Parts: sequence; C-alpha cells; structure tokens
Amino acid sequence: MSKNIPSANASAPSLWEAAVALPLFHTLTYAAPEDLTEQLRVGLLVQAPVRGRLLTAYLLGPAPHKPGVILKNIQKILDPAPRFGPDLVPLIRWLADYYHYPVGEVLHQIIPKSSQPAPPRQEIWAALPEDQRNGPGPVKLSAKAQAVLNYLREVGPAPVRELGREFPKCQPLLKRLATRHLLTLTPRPAWRDPLPDPPYHLPEPPALLSSEQQEARAAIVQGLESRAFAPFLLHGVTASGKTEVYLAATAAALTQGRQVLVLLPEIALTHPVAQQFRRRFSSGVTILHSGLTDTQRLAEWRRLMLGEVDIVVGARSAVFAPLPRLGLVVVDEEHDAAYKNEGGLPYQARDVAVYRGKLAQAAVILASATPTVTTFYRAQTGTYRYLNLAHRVTPQALPRVELVNLKQRQARREFKIITPPLAQAITDTLGRGEQTLLFLNRRGYATVIFCLFCGRVCQCAHCSVALTQNQARGVLVCHYCGYEEVLPTRCPQCQSSALKRYGVGTEKVEAEVRRRWPQARVARLDRDTAPHSGRALKVLEDFAQRRLDILVGTQMIAKGHHFPGVTLVGIVAADLSLFFPEYHAGERTFQLLAQVAGRAGRGEAEGTVFLQTYHPEHYVFRTVQTQDYQAFYEDEIKARQELGYPPFTRLALARLTGPVEDMVAASARRLADDLRRQLSRDPKLKPLVRVLGPAPAGLAKLKDRYRWQLLLKSYGVAPLHETLHTLRRLFSPPPRSRIDLTLDIDPAHLF
Repeated sequence: MSKNIPSANASAPSLWEAAVALPLFHTLTYAAPEDLTEQLRVGLLVQAPVRGRLLTAYLLGPAPHKPGVILKNIQKILDPAPRFGPDLVPLIRWLADYYHYPVGEVLHQIIPKSSQPAPPRQEIWAALPEDQRNGPGPVKLSAKAQAVLNYLREVGPAPVRELGREFPKCQPLLKRLATRHLLTLTPRPAWRDPLPDPPYHLPEPPALLSSEQQEARAAIVQGLESRAFAPFLLHGVTASGKTEVYLAATAAALTQGRQVLVLLPEIALTHPVAQQFRRRFSSGVTILHSGLTDTQRLAEWRRLMLGEVDIVVGARSAVFAPLPRLGLVVVDEEHDAAYKNEGGLPYQARDVAVYRGKLAQAAVILASATPTVTTFYRAQTGTYRYLNLAHRVTPQALPRVELVNLKQRQARREFKIITPPLAQAITDTLGRGEQTLLFLNRRGYATVIFCLFCGRVCQCAHCSVALTQNQARGVLVCHYCGYEEVLPTRCPQCQSSALKRYGVGTEKVEAEVRRRWPQARVARLDRDTAPHSGRALKVLEDFAQRRLDILVGTQMIAKGHHFPGVTLVGIVAADLSLFFPEYHAGERTFQLLAQVAGRAGRGEAEGTVFLQTYHPEHYVFRTVQTQDYQAFYEDEIKARQELGYPPFTRLALARLTGPVEDMVAASARRLADDLRRQLSRDPKLKPLVRVLGPAPAGLAKLKDRYRWQLLLKSYGVAPLHETLHTLRRLFSPPPRSRIDLTLDIDPAHLF
C-alpha cells in the first residue's frame, strides 16, 4: 500500500475528506493519486485503506493541505456516478452532529448500497424545437408522421418502445423525421418505472379550489417566490382537500424550475398519491421507499442525480433524496409516529425535512388534521405560519361520533367484542349497500395466553413480552423478534389444560365479523395479512373498488385513505393506547382515533363513528367526539407545561443493552452517577438539565439483550447536546461485557 505526500494540483483537489462506514465520529483525509485526481467528485464511492483494510468511503469534499503529514491514497473509484451532490453534505453533517451518530454510518444507512452496474441504454426520441432546426423550411408530412410529431411535442421525449405502442411499426418513420431535422435521437439509461401504471400523457386540469384552499395556496406560493425558508403548518380537517393544495403548490414550484419532495407515513400511501401527481403532471414523478429493491432504489436515485425527475413521492427514507433544486417539501400526516426511524440512525423524518428545507431556502408544508402538540405550538408562537382548512370539500360534514360505554355494557352482561349498538349499525350499513371500517390497533387473535391453574404466561424466549396467538397458523408469535412456538394444548409448566385466552386482536375481530355477517365480503389488513406493500395495496384497492363490504384493520387503515363508500367506522377498543407510560399517550390516542374517524362520510352519504371505551368521560374521547382539536390542545399543552415536557423541554434517551442483566444495570447506575457528578460541577448546565433514572426499559429484554435507560430532560437544545457529549465521554463499559450505548434524540417512545 503506497503512502505519499501528494503534490499540489491547480485544477483539481489533491486531498479529499472522506467518511467510512465505521463507528467514527470524525472524517478522514486521503490523497488523490495522479491517475484519479481529475475523476474525483463529491459523493463518489471509493475504496480507501483504514487500519490495514480496504473499506468503502464516501467523498465529502476537498480537504485542506496538511504540511508534513503522510496520507494514504484513495485506491480506486467503486462507482463513477456520484451518489449525492454538494448540496446534501451540510445535511449529512447535521445528521451526524444532531443525532450523535458516526458520519460514515449515517451515509451507509441513507445512501442506496446496491453495487449493480448502470442500466443499459435505450433510444429516446424528442421533437426538435423550431429555433434549433438547421434543415430545409416547412415540409409536408403524412398524417401518421404529423401525429408522431404532435405527440412528442405534447408529451415530451419518449423511448422508442413507448412510441411503438402508440404508433406501431414507426421506427422507419422516426428516422425519416430525423433526417428532415424534426426529431432528435438521444441514448439514455433504460429505467424500469417503479410505479405500476405508466405516466399519463394528457394531464388532468387543476381542480377548482375552495376559498380556504385558495388562501393556503396563495400563502405557499408567496413563500416560494421569496426564495427563502418558509415553513407552514397546514391544519386541515379530514377530507378538507389538503392534497389539492400540495398539487397547486407543486405547479408553482415547477414553474420556478424547482423540485418537489412529498413525504408520506406509510409505503401503502405512496402509490396512490404518486398517481395523483402523475395525473396532474404526467411524467417526472417517481417514488422512493424501503419497499423497493436495492437495485430499484439505486436506479431511481441515479435518475434524480441526473436531474431527470422533479417530483419525488416517498416514505420516511425519501427525505434524503438527491434534489439539488429543491423548492418545496410536503410532510403529509406530519403527526404520524412512523416518521421516526427506530432502527439504526434514530432520525425523525419530519424534523429532517424542516432542516433540509431551511438549507435549500425552500417552502415546507407540515400538514395534518391532528398536528403534533409541538408543531401546533410552533405555529401558535409564530415559528411556522398557520394555514387552516376548517371545512370538508366533500358533500358531507364531519361524521357523527357516538361513545359506547363498555362499563355499562359489562354491568348489563352485554360485553362483546362488537357491542349491540355497533352491531346494529353494521347490519344497517350492509343493508344500504355501504361500507364499514372496523379499527383495532392490535393484531393477532388473543394477546395473552396464561394458565388458570399455575398462572404461567406464555412469554417470548428472547423478549420480555407475552406471545400473541395467531389462530390461522396455530402458533404463538412475538411481534418484536419474530420468535414462534406451537400453540400449546397444556401448560408447559404444570400440564394443566386450563389455558385462558385474554385480549382481542384484529384476527379475532375478523372471525367474529365473519360469524355474525356470513353474507358480507370481509377482509383484514395488518402486518400479519400484508407483510409487504404489494399485498396491502391489493386489499386497499379491492376496498376502494367496493369489492369488499367490511375491512378490519390496524392503523394501516387509519391514514390518508379516501374511501367514499365508507359510512360507518367502528373503533373496537379505544383505550388501548391511552394509558401507556408515555407523556404523549393522550396525544397519540387523539390523533389515531380522529384520523380513523375521518375515514367515514367522505362521499355522498353521512358518516357515523362508534367508539367503544371504558372511559367516555376522558378529555381525549370527549374531544374526539366533538372533533375539537383546539380543546384537546388546550388541555394537553397545560399538562405539558406543568410537567415540563416538550415543547417546553427537549428529551434524549440513553439506553444501555447487553447480554447479562446485572452488568447492564451496574453500568447504567455507574454512568448515571458519573453524569450527575459532572453536571453538579457545572453551574451553567446544572439548572438546565435533569437526569432521570436509570431504570429498566419498559421492554426490559429484547432479542436476548437486557435494556436499561436514562432519560435526559433539558431546557434548551444546546445544554442537551453538551450533556450528551459528556455522557459519551463518560461511558466506559467493562471489557468484554458487550454492553452498547445508543442515544435517541427526541425519542418517539420512552419504553
């Protein structure tokens, strides 16, 4: 391996800053060998030596000269096409700093990793503009030749295969038009479109906007025209036409020659929304999400790097899409917990989108019918501009919400999975030929299996959770690690046959529905029935096309879907998420229930919601019933201020995990004590930061690793990060203990 001090080069950098996929919180500097100097660019994947090994590195930019320092050479370029441009480098650095994550690991997780070669080339035909023609004057064309020319002028460049579908056997005709200087032929990579339907060649005209939509559009367009960072909260009730506002704002951004990023919380939502954008803007729309293969993701990534696409619709990870001319960012359903990445880099895509918009001087729309308390607080205090869509654009008003008191039903021995009022409503809805959604945010048949004789609970062998019964497969399943065991007929501990099933999941609700309404067309949508997006899309399409009468599901059915045929929503167990040990349990419950309730009455007929609860007097259910977000917010923000939770403080979770519980607990206690001592000596940080814990995590064991955690609560961002730097420095686990420390900034869950 050669080492040298590179000579200066006037035309290209001789030193490069690089990040390698190792747990390093700093970058490395390499020399550019003479044969590669002219080829190196920001965003390239290269091979570089690190500690005697050759590893993949990402080039971040030229590095300053270091006189007298012997540097190692970059060995070779792994892909001649850059994976990102200079515009993404500040975002990458911010991610590493804000989330206290090694910069090379950040890149390793957000950049497509497929090493597939570039796709084959294909012929692209385009009409030559009049001012670029250098051939003879006007020429007489046949009807077919004129039709081909008109088609290309209208829809833009098209591959020869597409032209062959529209105009069979047209290749000789295309060549004759080229010789007459009317068409031009360009070879381009042959991309495979990840959307199931081709682009629409005749874009549909914009819809007529309501007065509220027009006001929102005007404000966003003004923000776009300012060419400055312009964050908005678009607070619109369900079916208020938020998507039409996105489309109108997109048209304005494209007119300025800028690009658009649209984020959605679920992969299943990306396809229908992308199709809406295609119907309006034809080609130039693509999708990005983790459901694509590595090769598909890299292909779309390369198209973006080449500037061939101006609109990206995607789930959480699409926030990193390479869009150098970014002008508009939309975060739909901004409140959704799915925007928080729980594995690896613990980023919050909503916050990353806002910061990215700030870097790009773009307009950012955070949209929701039930915004997070923190987002609404920022709109109320002027950090974001507030836009309100208070009325539906559909024929019907918001649905009527009925609270069903389960305590009373239980006292009268009427306790059933589906109570009599909801059952009667389902029967009536079926009789009218309308559709029903039944929501329960828990999958499986029974959530706990235990022995009545000895009390043993069937638990996961690797996690501290009860196993869930999957009736269809005859197994018990852990929804955290995937562990399975056969459903027992006797207690493994005492051999008693007195096994009791407790709790209800969507599988049991589906079985009950099929038993009581055998004539109905029923389906279930959860992670058991639709482990991948393709299956989910099929179920949703069948329901949208009214090939189903009743759809039972988890939160997968609650978000963003437009089903005009649904007039009844039944919320089977509304209390499930309300009493979690989380400061935002009330907020999450309100959001989830309000969103699923909003699926009702979006068509011609009025909608009704039945909400089954043991606590009808709770403010969350009262405000869901009245659909009064402002009243909910006022109750919630008062409690947050009294208890010192966001938006009045910032939180970080430090979690220690390891294979031996006693060692993890001892390390957590020692780290907490050391950190408190350090803070007590710092008069600046002491009044601003509190260390809570340590304590076992709510999920105390996961995948054979025990978990203890500390919660840091800070009155300010800077004190929090200063404390986290100190914590990282203090962490020193026993040798060979295999104890890891992970930091979660702005955690979505505290368990």
